[in-house]
Amino acid sequence: MDNMRTIMDFEFDTSEVQNTHFHQNLEIVYVLEGSVEVQIEPETYNLKKGDFLLINANKRHSWRATEEKILLASFQINFTMLAEYMGTNQLLFWCNTTVDKNESYEQLKRVLDQMLNRSYDKEKEGAIYLNSIYYEAIYLLVAYFMIKADDVRMKENFTPDNSRIFEIQNYVQANYQKQLSLNDLAQKLYLSNAYLSKYIKKHFGLSFLEYVNNIRLFHAVDELVYSEKKITRIALDNGFPTTAAFNKAFKEIYNMTPSAYRSTVHKEENLNENKEAKQELDKRVKEYLTGKEPVADNTATRNMNLYVVDAKNTTEWEKPWDKIINMGNIDSLLNYDVQSQLLIMQKEIGFSYVRIYNIFMQDMYYENISGDNKYNFSRIDRGLDFLVEHNLKPYIELSFKPTDVNYTINSSVGDRYNEIIFHDRESYVEVMQAFSSHIANRYGVNEIESWYFELWKDDRLNMLDAKGWYFDCFEIGYHALKKISPKIKVGGAGFALGYDRYQYSILIQNWKTRSVRPDFISVYSYSYLLLQQDGVYFGKRSLDNSFVKNQLELFKDVLKAEDFMPDELHITEWNFTISNRNCINDSCAQGAYIVKTCIESIGEADMMGYWHGSDLHTEYYDSDAVLYGDNGLLTRDGIKKPSFYAFHFLKFLKKGLLGKTENALLTTDGRGVYTIACHNCKKFNYRYTMKDEKDIRVDDIDSLYEDTDSIHLKFQINNVENGNYVMRVFYVNEDNGSIQNIWKDMDYIGNLSKGEVEYMKRSANPKVDMRRITVEDNVLRIETKLKAHEIKVLDIHYQY
Repeated sequence: MDNMRTIMDFEFDTSEVQNTHFHQNLEIVYVLEGSVEVQIEPETYNLKKGDFLLINANKRHSWRATEEKILLASFQINFTMLAEYMGTNQLLFWCNTTVDKNESYEQLKRVLDQMLNRSYDKEKEGAIYLNSIYYEAIYLLVAYFMIKADDVRMKENFTPDNSRIFEIQNYVQANYQKQLSLNDLAQKLYLSNAYLSKYIKKHFGLSFLEYVNNIRLFHAVDELVYSEKKITRIALDNGFPTTAAFNKAFKEIYNMTPSAYRSTVHKEENLNENKEAKQELDKRVKEYLTGKEPVADNTATRNMNLYVVDAKNTTEWEKPWDKIINMGNIDSLLNYDVQSQLLIMQKEIGFSYVRIYNIFMQDMYYENISGDNKYNFSRIDRGLDFLVEHNLKPYIELSFKPTDVNYTINSSVGDRYNEIIFHDRESYVEVMQAFSSHIANRYGVNEIESWYFELWKDDRLNMLDAKGWYFDCFEIGYHALKKISPKIKVGGAGFALGYDRYQYSILIQNWKTRSVRPDFISVYSYSYLLLQQDGVYFGKRSLDNSFVKNQLELFKDVLKAEDFMPDELHITEWNFTISNRNCINDSCAQGAYIVKTCIESIGEADMMGYWHGSDLHTEYYDSDAVLYGDNGLLTRDGIKKPSFYAFHFLKFLKKGLLGKTENALLTTDGRGVYTIACHNCKKFNYRYTMKDEKDIRVDDIDSLYEDTDSIHLKFQINNVENGNYVMRVFYVNEDNGSIQNIWKDMDYIGNLSKGEVEYMKRSANPKVDMRRITVEDNVLRIETKLKAHEIKVLDIHYQY
């Protein structure tokens, strides 16, 4: 590139083996043809065509081809330049398509392909254009794949070893230009020289001097290539005490002197050397590039495409999202306001199962030394009676769930930890048998055969041990209920998508060693990931706009690999956040997120239980305002949020599926009715992860998304009946039907009168438009525009 110093560069590689090595630059290995096995320190990853992963600085790695013919692209990212931009040497990334999945990978892949399409244009104007693409790739890596310093470290995994390794790396990075000694570092860490020397050799695979020289050489090589400095000056500026020491360290790594290396790099390549190999590589690269469609540089019009379907070509489908709603503790069903809101949701949304938990309470249980245990089921009866009397089905979680009101995934308003009240196997057996007999006698076997019973894998039950208490509890409940009827469905264990990713296999393998398998498997989905680097686990919020779909697919891959696919798969809790104090829960953006997630989840799960139904679930001392960021569909006062209308709009959909796009779902009843549900859901940007969820303000919301553009959707339905149609359009956006925006217009005043609350309730309704459509050529054409975060349903009826 005419010695232009760039933040990134790339080259193609057909080597079948790359021996173990390490370097300061970050590297992305991208498989274009064949497959390779990449070893990064203790971990091994199998990359197939289209896969890529990022190797962090100073990670010992190697690869070997697992197919005869391979073609790789290797992208190097200049660590020094990136560290200067970011203002830190602590650059750590998680980017690996073999074990992770989200839409940001597709964005990054498009940008990498743009670079490859410019591989023969690295000079002059081409170099400038490539540089712009490099920075786009860096932005995506920093925004979506960087593990930031304030990402939560799982304390039980953050060992003193992890902390010490980071201290050593930080110290050397900050001081490599100085005269460093093992003694200086040992004193800083309060360790002996001998112990620290052995420690560094064990954890870095190098002596202290070798590790320091590796850092120095990385910076020195940069100056050899991109500056005209004398070699003596380069040596001294990068911490080497003499030119001789520089030469010695350099030769050990590069098998030549620094001056020879500089001459080799600057000298024009001898075209006769390896001429045949170079021609073969050029040929394969051109074939790869020729076989790919050019990557469009501007994707702004992707939502403008016409979507065409055939009215006579439909498939039957099931709605997974309208079956379960979470309502909290069994005691909540004894609350009149909760009951009233639940009946509204049943009528206007159509939920048929109500998920409840913590049915066993200490004040209703008596256990004495003689083993004469008693349980009063009357409180459970009153809650279940209400559901059964209103044709609602209980979905009962049998364990002792915490009832915290969460600010974030790691902090709560107050401690509401729930103690396990059964202290031994015998007491649990006795109570579960009594409970199973009781509900069978009270409600009848036919009725409870339609219920679901779930046991969540509370950490206190230790599912990580094949002999853990979880499996005993599950089997006790399973046998007690199956004794009543083998048709009763019992399952678990509430795997946390993305967060339990490192435990999926071992948890399932433990379950496989037991004699009882679940009738269904349940998972929870909140947009948080657990990432692992150097034995340290980092928890971070995911920016994946398709988190539920992508993480569910990864989990199902594990189930298939372990041969543990259940008859039914349930998402018993889902939302983008677990926070009960995140104002996005109250916004139009939440409604759009729900519609998008539901459309994407068709065919992926049998049932989905949104978290959760009512803000009454988390009332606390800080919840005296009209809205307080809880994730209920209805406010404490019963006002419908955009999230409520998202499910209400989805209820309009018919049983015949015509097709779906990124932003819409088209259905028909086959009798002249066509219904389209659509959304303009936006993707979070990096700013969302920079704020604590409880600190987000309503006026911040738009700044947390990639854009606030409107979209223009066009649909064409062929083979419809000619004649007149009426189209009703229901929509909610920031100007129509949003309780959050109505409250904003009222200056967020808290202590409202009953009349003012009623005014808000009347005002928070969808806008409705109507128009006539005449079809003369058996083609129904519809267009609609949606503002950012808007949801809409188009209900079209033939007029007889």
